[in-house]
Amino acid sequence: MNNWVIFAVALLATAGLLLGTVAAGVYSKEPIHKPYWDKPEMRQVILSNASTIGVKASEGNLGVVIIGYRDMINATNRPELLTVLREVITAARGYTVYLAPWADDNASKAYLTLLYQGALSISDYLRGVLRNGTTVTQRVDLAKNLARTIAATYGIYAGTRDAPAPPIYVAIFRNDTPYVVYEPFTLGRDRTYTDWLQWVITALENLKQGQGRVTP
Repeated sequence: MNNWVIFAVALLATAGLLLGTVAAGVYSKEPIHKPYWDKPEMRQVILSNASTIGVKASEGNLGVVIIGYRDMINATNRPELLTVLREVITAARGYTVYLAPWADDNASKAYLTLLYQGALSISDYLRGVLRNGTTVTQRVDLAKNLARTIAATYGIYAGTRDAPAPPIYVAIFRNDTPYVVYEPFTLGRDRTYTDWLQWVITALENLKQGQGRVTP
């Protein structure tokens, strides 16, 4: 009999603890991390920042493609980077495409400033025309911040504040679906920009075939 009394007391204590926990709001009614397609406010922030920071490379009505990457004018693989950029812009025909490059060295920052301020045309930039710049615009660093924001929202580091910026990425926002495609350069999978390009082309083709029309 004593055992039953002890059991009943323990049960009542447990029930009281659970009720107190729920009342205090410790157990949330919703998941802590919502899927990214449930975050339209972040989508709008990112698109707004891209249109303010980025350089428009093409215009269309299917949606928006953001191409962010680190540029370095003396890099030996820069010709490959420029070729890949041209390929992505071509593959994204029908979208509004924004380039959002950043740099870590002062010479490259000054060069990108010419692009951001319109002193260097996109066509000349993509052909590799080099000119010396003398000033640095804040948009260069803001482009890197944008890359980190997108990585923190859609990447494997989603939910963290200090998500690293990949060397190159594409974020694709179609107008007919909340589904977002984020394709960063991934170490261990991609060895070159050309390796990465194949994933981007595949993603654009999948979207064309209807991927994401129904929220996953």
